[in-house]
Amino acid sequence: MFLVDSGDAASWDDLTKHLANILTRNGAAIIGMTRWDERKLSYTVKGRKRGTYVLAFFVMTSGSGVVEIERDCRLSEKVLRALILKADHFTVAGMRLQLGEDIREDVAQKLMTERGEKATAAAVVAKPARSAEAAEAAAPETAPPEDHERPRRRESHDRS
Repeated sequence: MFLVDSGDAASWDDLTKHLANILTRNGAAIIGMTRWDERKLSYTVKGRKRGTYVLAFFVMTSGSGVVEIERDCRLSEKVLRALILKADHFTVAGMRLQLGEDIREDVAQKLMTERGEKATAAAVVAKPARSAEAAEAAAPETAPPEDHERPRRRESHDRS
C-alpha cells in the first residue's frame, strides 16, 4: 500500500510508472496496481493534507528486495508513506477482487501455477441496489400500536 500526493495521482500513468520502476528495480514482479481512494489525512505528512492510496500486489523474485523498496519509497518525493506486508494468505482470486481489471494475467497465472491454485470465477463484489418497491415487499408488515393499546407508565410517588 502506498500513500502518494493527490497532485501526483492526477497524472496516474506517470505515477504507476514511477511505482513500477521502484518495484521492478528491486526484484519484484507486479501482479497489479490500483488506485483506492483520495482522502483528507488526519495529520500532515511531508507537508501534504490530502493523499491518495494505491494498492499494489507483487511477488518478490529476490529475497532482500523489500528493504530496498522501503528505502526507495522514503527517498521518493511522490511517495508519502509505504506499507509492505507479506500476504501469502491472499489467493489470486482475492487479488482479482481487490484489483479488478488492473491485474496482469501473465504474472497472476504464474503465481497460480506455483501455488497450485485452481482458476475460479470472480465473485460478485457488491449486491445490486434494491428498488423501493422490493424493499417494501421484503419489510415485515407491522404497524405501530395505537395510542389506546400502549401501556401507561405509573407514577411511583403520590402528589400531596
